[in-house]
Amino acid sequence: MLRAKEIEADFKFTWALLTDFFGQKRIQRTLHAIHETGVSGWEKWWQVELALYLSDRDEVGDWNMEERFFTDRRRSVDKDSIAVDLCFRRKRCAKEAMIYLELKQDEDWQRCIENLLRDALKAFQAQSRSQEGASWRNFFVAGMYPSAPKVEVHDYLKKRLADLDIDWDIIDTKFISGTPYSLTMF
Repeated sequence: MLRAKEIEADFKFTWALLTDFFGQKRIQRTLHAIHETGVSGWEKWWQVELALYLSDRDEVGDWNMEERFFTDRRRSVDKDSIAVDLCFRRKRCAKEAMIYLELKQDEDWQRCIENLLRDALKAFQAQSRSQEGASWRNFFVAGMYPSAPKVEVHDYLKKRLADLDIDWDIIDTKFISGTPYSLTMF
């Protein structure tokens, strides 16, 4: 099990990847166009673009999309498996130890946060090794939505985490320059 400082280091590493990804002018122009034209359901586009971005990063060893996990049937009877959007390995870390990232986008920030929380709860019901053989190093969720005040988003998220009895305090939110969107990760 990872210690708190290792979890925080993985969070900072993942957050830096995401903020650098969204710092690209091409990605910002596309997000602006998505907003201007009213395109919805662009979560898969984000997943694919981020995967391609990860493949060009020297500090990322391997990555995969839609990695499947059996659920622990003692904790969940809904489904026997889940798929996590994206996973990647930090170089100089164990080959099978992956950071998993679930992505969400929504036109309503509260609904986006609720969907992230629902995915996090599903991930907690998964077994620790994927069907492909990789193991959890860490799991984070990231969501994009039309910008709202950071304090309001964080206060809402902290309240919902407390309501769900989830002990988690590593959260960040950033406005994506050149777009009307913000990104929150926890």
